[in-house]
Amino acid sequence: MIYRIYGQKDTTIYEESARTKQNAGSDEVLEITKFSSTDDISKIIGNSRILLQHDITSISESISSGEISGSTKFYLNLTSVQETEIPASYTLNVYQVSQSWDAGTGNFNNNPIVTNGVSWLNRTQTELWDVAGATVFNDIRYNEVPADGIVFYEGFVSGSSGSAYLTDSINDTNGNEPFLTSSNNNLIISASEFGGTTLVFPAELISEMTYGIQFQMDPGGFTDVQFRLENPDGTIRTDGPFGQFENLTIETPTTSSFELTTSEAGQYNLRFTFFDAVGNSTIQKEANFDEVYVWLKTATILAWETFASNQGKFVLRNVVSNTNQQPPTLEVTSSKLFLYSDNVGGGDLTYNVELDSSLEYNLTTSINPQDYPAIDFTIYNPWGIKLRTGVTGLVSEFTSSATQDITFTPPETGNYTFAYTFFDSGSLGATGSIDNFKLTYSGSVSAPIISAASYTKNYGGGTWYTSSLSNTTSTQSFNKYTSDLKIEVTDYVNDWLNGSRPNNGFIIKRPFLEESGSARYGSTQFFSSDTNTIYVPTLEVRWDDTTFDTGSLEPLSSTNITIYPKNLLSEYKEKSKARIRIVGRERFPQRTFATTSLITDIKYLPSTTYYQIRDVETDLVLAPFDTTYTKVSCDSTGNYFDFWFNTLQPERYYQFEFRVDTLGKQEYYDGYVFKVVR
Repeated sequence: MIYRIYGQKDTTIYEESARTKQNAGSDEVLEITKFSSTDDISKIIGNSRILLQHDITSISESISSGEISGSTKFYLNLTSVQETEIPASYTLNVYQVSQSWDAGTGNFNNNPIVTNGVSWLNRTQTELWDVAGATVFNDIRYNEVPADGIVFYEGFVSGSSGSAYLTDSINDTNGNEPFLTSSNNNLIISASEFGGTTLVFPAELISEMTYGIQFQMDPGGFTDVQFRLENPDGTIRTDGPFGQFENLTIETPTTSSFELTTSEAGQYNLRFTFFDAVGNSTIQKEANFDEVYVWLKTATILAWETFASNQGKFVLRNVVSNTNQQPPTLEVTSSKLFLYSDNVGGGDLTYNVELDSSLEYNLTTSINPQDYPAIDFTIYNPWGIKLRTGVTGLVSEFTSSATQDITFTPPETGNYTFAYTFFDSGSLGATGSIDNFKLTYSGSVSAPIISAASYTKNYGGGTWYTSSLSNTTSTQSFNKYTSDLKIEVTDYVNDWLNGSRPNNGFIIKRPFLEESGSARYGSTQFFSSDTNTIYVPTLEVRWDDTTFDTGSLEPLSSTNITIYPKNLLSEYKEKSKARIRIVGRERFPQRTFATTSLITDIKYLPSTTYYQIRDVETDLVLAPFDTTYTKVSCDSTGNYFDFWFNTLQPERYYQFEFRVDTLGKQEYYDGYVFKVVR
């Protein structure tokens, strides 16, 4: 049977600064999009995500009672309203929400906004999303990672191992080497039969600084996993928090977070040693990493962009496209931010930050004009006026590679802009770069300012598990042929049904890099449960409820037949369940002399007979022909199928249709129209 549960609640939450507290729980549309600045469309200022929840109590009760049995699959369905300015292909991820939330009654067009339910910042009208306690990896809690100061990050989202590498490997008894693969945003380490290896994450750090280190790791089939931190001189750290790892074996999924104070500059290595101590030639051991961070925690650093993973908070403004109408571009490579333009093109590379007039600031940046005649530098005050005085070491034009080093005290508190201007007047194209943008301060301040639209430190935006307990994720790719979301979420729902996790619904979002990057990706809209159409979000349950025991019945062997439901009523109550008997007969039976009527002579249809249900008004197929889940059953009195009518919306007309697959052909038959009433 294919049975649909209608949404209990759904909403869109918005990261845009003016809407971070806005509730949209009664909006007719759910939307995945990105917001850009009104005065600069190249500046991305936030994303939107979708939350939705279904009540699965009735499914749980039906499984317990035996009404639903065998293997069960679950699918989340959303119907597209429209897509605007989308790329040729894109991806959406679906996760389990880890905290409860209130639907609220607002919508996008409310002015003033309604705040009586879930939003980007709040999960209820009065309670914030508990980001500090958010579960992100198989029930392991993580510590917040700041938006600024990240010097090393591996999220394995590009399908590669990043900078990680294997060393000191031991081949298994068959001579096979341990190896690395990347799948579902996880780095996977594989070894077998007494094989082992050491996985290394190298991080280049400077001296006399305090760093935060965090990793999320599941040892999987390995029973002997050890962690060590290696100094630049090759010695192993055993002081402070590193002493706990000296005699510790990691045996369960874990998130570890600790501090490192460096005494010398150089490459520090995070070393993880894996060994298959059990040995089994038929089983390959696997462990996986979700994310690895190293970030600077020294309080006097307000902003530090090392371009370890992306362009950070830098955006392009005042763009001048070339003669072919192509704008300049940015690219992060080798931990540098590269600028590209050609044929008379360029722009301003800008960084906005809130500064305090009671503090003194120091800015250092490595600048390399490379092919450009020069890269110019300007500071703009909160009013957009150039700051020309009171800046020690100010250089307005860089014609060769240099390290910028300026010191100043802002004349007033507010949002300041640092702008690096590049322009190519030739036709051959030009490349330049900046690196190691670091802004520090002197004085007393409670905490550095952090942008509400930060994507690395997720202030609000929901909290979710990044995989099911069986370590699976749900992802759907879209292209020009797919606009509706139809995605299997079986493992997620099973986690709820067996009580391992609470049912707080689903969150739908773009992947991390798509949310954090400067590409726009357009808008994708779906119907919500508040739509006045039939296209509401559903959670679809599928299980094989067929039995086929023909008893003493004879088969209907004719190839020219008609099919009709024998006991179908004209109306059904919304909550009713019925067994629909269907009969197949020869369309033109031969005359015979017999003591019984051909009408009462029941023969059984092939086991490859299927049904589907169609909404008459919209022609929408709600439960399609399926060779596993909409098969027609048979008992000693004939063919039938069971149907639960609360899978259909009331006060509408529907029609059952039938298909028979036989002799390599598919024959289709219409049934009668009926109505579902309240």
